[in-house]
Amino acid sequence: MNRLQKLVEQGAHGERPGRTAYAFNAAILPEPTRGLDWRPVTGFSPGDAILQDPDLKDVFAAAIKDGYSAVETL
Repeated sequence: MNRLQKLVEQGAHGERPGRTAYAFNAAILPEPTRGLDWRPVTGFSPGDAILQDPDLKDVFAAAIKDGYSAVETL
């Protein structure tokens, strides 16, 4: 896929204590936290996301530069 995707670290039972990543290719993401997997967020729109949270500009810029950017989930 040649567009920015949003992925979250999620456990088998839906728990989400992990990170959120933005990537153009999920295959280059770092290893997920033990017991979690990277799962894509369907319906993610980078444009809508940045309008709702302008601070994502720096995160998206890092993803463009490095191929992905991972941030801690609060």
